[in-house]
Amino acid sequence: MKFRINTSELKCEYCGGELTEDNIYVRVINGKEHYFCCSHCADKYEQRIKM
Repeated sequence: MKFRINTSELKCEYCGGELTEDNIYVRVINGKEHYFCCSHCADKYEQRIKM
């Protein structure tokens, strides 16, 4: 699936890695879209905010 979003300024919300259309992973957490480089970073981010 390809996204049409401006990824030039997006970074993974967990590790800070740069995001491109080829490596973006989006997860809805608490009703808001969050952007990550992979599902592992999304899992770790979600665990961190639940603490």
